[in-house]
Amino acid sequence: MPLVSGYLRELASRLPTLGLAAVGGWLFWLIDAPLPWFFGALFAVAGANLLGWRINGPRGSRQLGQIFVGTTIGLYFTPAVAGIVAAHLPWMVLVGIVSIAFGGIGAIFVARFAGLDRATGFFGSIPGGMAEMMEFGDRFGARPVPLALSQLTRVTIVILSIPPALTFLGQSGDDVFVPLTRTVNLDWLSLLLAAAIATSVALNRIGMPNAWMLGSAMLAGSLTVFSIELSAMPRELLGIAQILIGIALGERFDRSAMRSAPRVIIGSAAATVVMMAASVLVALLIADRTGIPGAAMIAAAAPGGLAEMSLTAAVLNLGVPLVTAYHIVRIVLITLFTLPAWHLAERYFPARQERAG
Repeated sequence: MPLVSGYLRELASRLPTLGLAAVGGWLFWLIDAPLPWFFGALFAVAGANLLGWRINGPRGSRQLGQIFVGTTIGLYFTPAVAGIVAAHLPWMVLVGIVSIAFGGIGAIFVARFAGLDRATGFFGSIPGGMAEMMEFGDRFGARPVPLALSQLTRVTIVILSIPPALTFLGQSGDDVFVPLTRTVNLDWLSLLLAAAIATSVALNRIGMPNAWMLGSAMLAGSLTVFSIELSAMPRELLGIAQILIGIALGERFDRSAMRSAPRVIIGSAAATVVMMAASVLVALLIADRTGIPGAAMIAAAAPGGLAEMSLTAAVLNLGVPLVTAYHIVRIVLITLFTLPAWHLAERYFPARQERAG
């Protein structure tokens, strides 16, 4: 029990952070902002950190939020949806290749603009998971602060632009992308979440990337695809997931780091805008060829994080399983081809000495 009591004490110490994030989400909800609980929590926690208060959420908050989102995603994987997702595999590969290509081009620009070494510029610009890119960067001597800033800048710009734009345009998803059941059964929901947590923990222990979201999605999806109905996910839990993930992103903002590397932020922002423009063009092309709503395809092709874009799709009903599948395939391709691409970059582009951050 010492472990449980220790965590409860930590949770109690983080209540001000949770309260601040909840108030931020509530204020954004009052003004009918897109993803209000996510953006409200993000801005509240990021703002506090940029003011120098240095607050964090409790351990495991991001993982819990990802489990809630992943379980929600899995409940959309009906047999009909599974067929649509499988048919989109070639398009998913295309989106992944485009993401890697523009990430590489952006790496060259950011490295030269900000005076970064090759490793920092490269792994900071590839649109993969932040944790995976940080791990690769550590292996090849990248500087952690500008690398994290570059990745964070990309994700922040994507989530601050695409969800609000789609909300403003009144975009919504296709009727085929609906959960198997809309009825909440608390007993079955408890069992479903317990199984999702156990699956995620097991996959995390064997080193699977994004195990918390993918594990829960795989567990729920494996039931849904065989038309096994347990329970829908309450909207309240999805709101809690928004808050927890918003806290996790907001606590990454650091006042000193943000002040010390403005050229990294500016260069990454410019590269992200170009990458987003390319992704939107590809998304609209795929939407035209497949008949999937353009809004869903824009969310699927956006160079944002898996958790953030899947959450966007879930809240806005933008083809949740399809969006998630596109991002999963992109992450798999990036994981497989990042190191070979890095070795090519080492061979054909001269080293530059880092001057930033």
